Amino acid sequence: MDNFLLQAIVNELEPLLANHRLGKTVQLNTTDVALDFRLRDGRWLVASTDPSRLALYLTTRQPKQLSDEPRTDTAFVALIKKYLSGARLTGMEKLGYDRVVSFHFEAENEDGKLSTRQLVVSLTGRGANILLVESNRVLARLRESGEAEENYKEPAPPAEKLDPFQCSAAQLYSLMAKSDGNLATAAHKHFIGFTELYARELAHRASQTDAEQALRQLLADLFEANPVPTLYSSPSLEELSREIGRDEFHLTLSPIELRHLATLPRTSFSTVNEAAEVCFSLLDARRRFLAQKQKLTSQLAAKLKKQRTLAANLERERAGFAKGEQHQRWGELLLANLHQVEKNDAGFAVSDFYDEALPTITIPAADKANAQEAAEHYFKLARKSKTGLATINSRLPEAQKEIADLETQLARLAEITRTDELKPLIENAGSAIPAKQPSKPQSGKKPKEEKISGVRRYRSSDGYEILVGRTDRDNDHLTMRVAKSYDLWFHAADYPGSHVVLRNPQRRDVPQRAILEAAQLAAKFSSARTNAKVAVNFCEKKFVTKPKGFNVGQVRLASFKTVMVEPAEAGERIY
Repeated sequence: MDNFLLQAIVNELEPLLANHRLGKTVQLNTTDVALDFRLRDGRWLVASTDPSRLALYLTTRQPKQLSDEPRTDTAFVALIKKYLSGARLTGMEKLGYDRVVSFHFEAENEDGKLSTRQLVVSLTGRGANILLVESNRVLARLRESGEAEENYKEPAPPAEKLDPFQCSAAQLYSLMAKSDGNLATAAHKHFIGFTELYARELAHRASQTDAEQALRQLLADLFEANPVPTLYSSPSLEELSREIGRDEFHLTLSPIELRHLATLPRTSFSTVNEAAEVCFSLLDARRRFLAQKQKLTSQLAAKLKKQRTLAANLERERAGFAKGEQHQRWGELLLANLHQVEKNDAGFAVSDFYDEALPTITIPAADKANAQEAAEHYFKLARKSKTGLATINSRLPEAQKEIADLETQLARLAEITRTDELKPLIENAGSAIPAKQPSKPQSGKKPKEEKISGVRRYRSSDGYEILVGRTDRDNDHLTMRVAKSYDLWFHAADYPGSHVVLRNPQRRDVPQRAILEAAQLAAKFSSARTNAKVAVNFCEKKFVTKPKGFNVGQVRLASFKTVMVEPAEAGERIY
């Protein structure tokens, strides 16, 4: 959400919400909150601090429609309820130079006296957060961080950027000269609030007049004229709504008409909040669709890999049983030549009665002392081959059919762009392949190394074992069942990803190198794997809990530290 769009939304929200009292607060997930200001039309205020979809807008959707499992019992919600329950909103304002909105409330203290408190919604990229503030003291944070400050300070204006309202013609042309005459580059680099979108709009307008006049016109449209909320899309909104998962998916929301996007399909709205709700509803629907599609793809791909492995093993076993007829013949020849068989260094020399010429052939002794024992050995191999081939010939076609079916499903899934087409595939994805029961160790043999299903296993440079969960359910099992209290637990901060456990059975001080390697694995197996640097939270497992009602794979940390690392598959892969 850019600076200009946020300002237009705040301008609309202020008269709508002023003097209303805060009702329920619902936490939708780790980054999003819905606030009920008891509006007559029943709309909720949604604030998202997810860096990939920063948002602040009114919506007609209820919390249950916004999230699979909305919560009202989290620590953040509890503190909002404690300090702002029934509080009256006296006003709200946005910093002119940053994407920070302050909601000012008048609330009663425990002694009945009125007190002023703020709810600060900061939509500033990866550092986005929602803070509850009283007298510049932070009472609660939606997103906790390892280095959070207790006191709140408004972000300072960017020293390296200019207020476009204060930019003179001479300064403007000087900035253009420094950018090789490129007005879009100059505006994006040097003007407060100018994202690439509005920098391109400024350059487009300047192509029809001079740069100074274009800048004044654009600022007047943004801050002086009545908003003209417009949603640009490619393709049309109707097509995007129908095919939410199509590759071509472009949405641009603006409080004014953008001339450089005039060729795109566009939809106008009466209010900026109405346009924002349509925009973010589509983005939410697309995100859910792609997440479901990716999850189903992963499930089918895992089944396909397992079936291909099974088919390859069956083919290999069938090749090994191909000598069954030969073993049967050798056994018969050994018995037929018992009265005249000769043993040499190569085996047993016998006459081949299956050949009219009766040549002498040598049958391997197979470490047997005499022909009788060797014959029994080859008959046993022949029977085993016959039984094995019968089993393989019945199982292999089933595996091959399953492979073909899964390949067809994956090919079809890759082309699906509609929710109504995806839903039947999810419902009919097939029952999960039953997990193998652990086999009992055979007496007299050394037990095999513990095999933990659903994890990737690594060994750090210092010899510490590192376990990486594969799916959400595997993460739950790894964290809540496998990990011990003094093991170290890792997870990429603010991004979905695998739980990582660094085992510490001796309860020693873990070397920093092992910690960094485990953190690199947590970053690698997260949705932030393509970032240059990733923040990873870690703590001892005893500080990780899973309160009742939390989603699969979701946990709460009582205390943690954060380290910045490059995503990498560090350490030695065991399996």
